[in-house]
Amino acid sequence: MTKLSTKKSPAIYFPNLDAARFLAAFAVFMLHFSNEIRGLFPSISESIIFKAFYLFTSKGSLGVNFFFVLSGFLITFLILNEQKNTGNFHLGKFLIRRTLRIWPLYFIIGLIGFVLFPLILSDYFTLHDPLYYFLFMANFDEIWNAGNDSINFLTSPWSVAVEEQFYLFWGIALFGLFKLKVIKLEVLIVLLYIASFVFQYFNWLDEKIIYHHTLAVCQDILMGSFIGLSLFKGRNWINRIKQMPKLGVLAIYALGIMLCLAKNKLFDGQLIIIERSVLSLFFAFVILDQIRGDHSFFKFGKIKIFNYLGKISYGIYMYHLVIMYLLLRFIPFENYSIMAATGIFFLLSASLTFMLSDLSYRYIESKFLSLKPKHKH
Repeated sequence: MTKLSTKKSPAIYFPNLDAARFLAAFAVFMLHFSNEIRGLFPSISESIIFKAFYLFTSKGSLGVNFFFVLSGFLITFLILNEQKNTGNFHLGKFLIRRTLRIWPLYFIIGLIGFVLFPLILSDYFTLHDPLYYFLFMANFDEIWNAGNDSINFLTSPWSVAVEEQFYLFWGIALFGLFKLKVIKLEVLIVLLYIASFVFQYFNWLDEKIIYHHTLAVCQDILMGSFIGLSLFKGRNWINRIKQMPKLGVLAIYALGIMLCLAKNKLFDGQLIIIERSVLSLFFAFVILDQIRGDHSFFKFGKIKIFNYLGKISYGIYMYHLVIMYLLLRFIPFENYSIMAATGIFFLLSASLTFMLSDLSYRYIESKFLSLKPKHKH
């Protein structure tokens, strides 16, 4: 009879990724902030200053793409590390850990949007479907039902639903690979990547599908999984990135940022099917440079407050649109000048979002996280 391993998988911490996580969440925050300002004051779109500002903030949705790449990287690396150090990957404990991290805030937002606000707010109505939401199919709800819904704080969780779908699929897939040893993980990643390309090729005319369907957006997650696997196995090309001269690193960051800013023009028409794969390469480089680069031009974690804000970034992502919705509902910003309304709306949105996210992390999320089963068998 084979004895179960009693080894404990050591905790893994990658420097600078908390700060990167905050920057991605803040990019999404700034996208929604600037869109709300445009909605309040349509004439501001003619301002040269706002056009320059919006050139950057309008690409804030790429923060979600970065989250997907980061999730694929972390989950794949951590699963492989657990399998190596303990001799076993415990699928049940993995799913429990993911549930304790994802479900509390996801269900809080759902209860606010589908139960609390309909009870206490007059004239509140949403096209979002609670069944899709609570079954973690919010991305499909976004495709089919919610494109014109004014209750946009029920929109952001679509990406969390995709991640939950991935965690379930990826956990089962890797558990099966470890047990059956039928194909290598590299082969599975490549096959799924090709399948995603084929799916996008046949659906490129529908942007809702391209930007929200699991089979389309999984390219980002698969890219993250690939670099997680490559780092775990110590591939030579990882070391080349680690040792890349600072000038080369700076050039890739500059090129990547330009690609992000110009993406709407570069990936027009059918080229939309390569947008995700190209940009995910850049995000993968950023992750590897931040955690391993010897000559990075700047490590995000040097700004200490970013590290803590990264820890509460899930709350920032989930709560900020609820805060904005309430501010816009109860404060008549249109009665103020554009400058005053913009400043007040930003300060209130940011400060209240950060405060609520901090309280949520301290008194809700951390309580659930403390229940996580350890990497021990």
